[in-house]
Amino acid sequence: MTKTAFITGSGKGIGKAISELLLLKGYQVFGYSRSNSINHTHFSFTRIDLTDLEKIQKLSFPKVSGKVLLINNAGTIGEIKPLNLKSEEAIINEYNLNIIAPTLLCKKFLESFPTQEKIILNISSGAANKSIPSWNTYCAGKAALDRVSDVIAEEKHSNLKILSVHPGIVDTNMQIEVRNADPKLFPDLEQFTDYFTNNELENADIVAKKLFYIIENNTQFTENVLSIRDVSIN
Repeated sequence: MTKTAFITGSGKGIGKAISELLLLKGYQVFGYSRSNSINHTHFSFTRIDLTDLEKIQKLSFPKVSGKVLLINNAGTIGEIKPLNLKSEEAIINEYNLNIIAPTLLCKKFLESFPTQEKIILNISSGAANKSIPSWNTYCAGKAALDRVSDVIAEEKHSNLKILSVHPGIVDTNMQIEVRNADPKLFPDLEQFTDYFTNNELENADIVAKKLFYIIENNTQFTENVLSIRDVSIN
């Protein structure tokens, strides 16, 4: 069976790692991000700023046969500062990327492939369940992503499995941004610095392998929101 994946944020981090793994597993992969370093016969790249909602509204998924997969991976920690110190533009862009863009893409995906076997993985965060100071839009956006995933599951779309996945604290550029935050504006800075110093960050390639396990064994997961730490690939 032909298998096709559409992946946002494929330029780096988890998005790049899962794109490369799926290519190794025989998928046709379409990547959507602002940058790209993947060069593969079965990889198609669309350069797009996913904070630009007009561009998302104009985007269409190519018609393909077989099993289809959407991974809404692109996201941003945004400006790490109390809400009253953030720019209005930053607030809008952060919500656009973290919740509005993936919601629009879920809608387009469901419309484009109404009868085919399909999976949606929304890459969320444990921050959806916590109130972390100065992560205001990130926590709120990821909480909303968990909820919209739950609601889509309750809508009983044909041949759909949807999961919102919490990948844990992963060694990506986002964690570098976190460690570079102003300690006067981010009281939890020391904790996140310690995760790095103590080698507690998860490797993106390991996360990709667990995501692939979830994709291949999706029917065994009964909850729509899933923490990757509960997934064993041994």
